[in-house]
Amino acid sequence: MRKIEPWKVVAPLGLAAVGAAALAVITLLKPERPAAASPAAAEPGAPKKLGTGSYSFISGFQDAAPVELTLDYDAEKFSFDVVDEDFLCYTSDSHVALLCGEDFSAQIEYAGYYPGEGFEDLIRHVSDKYSSFAAVAYGDNTGIRYLDGDNVCLCFPADAYSYVLITLVKAEGNDEEIETLPDKEELRAMLGSMRISARR
Repeated sequence: MRKIEPWKVVAPLGLAAVGAAALAVITLLKPERPAAASPAAAEPGAPKKLGTGSYSFISGFQDAAPVELTLDYDAEKFSFDVVDEDFLCYTSDSHVALLCGEDFSAQIEYAGYYPGEGFEDLIRHVSDKYSSFAAVAYGDNTGIRYLDGDNVCLCFPADAYSYVLITLVKAEGNDEEIETLPDKEELRAMLGSMRISARR
């Protein structure tokens, strides 16, 4: 009968015991996975009352078509109205949308390109005229911004004939630098939700 060396039996048992102990230690040290958030639980800072604003205009002449802009906003901090008077700043448009809050407000209006031009030409004109020119992105919406006097202007393409001009106006008593308005969290959320569509 073949003789089995005692260490050949003891060693595998010892290794198995060490492996089991290591597994127990790893299990004890493993951090618990956080419980899944309840679908009803709102994210911190998320608006409790969400509103949706809509602004529409006719774009083009011979190939005229309606364009609609919609965006979501915190209805507890802002109001949204389409008006044909009492504008925040000068405009030649018949109507604009006003998004008004405690720290800042925005006038949303449409503007046409020069004949034969488009958004790329607007970028060139603005970058040549304003040293404060910069590209901006809010979610999927990309455009440009520049400082015009005491206001910040944001431009976003609408269609082949028009673009949307958003003028940010600081509220009285707001000591923030005007240049910081485009980066405010509330504005980023609103413009990130903005949808511009032409119905041709």
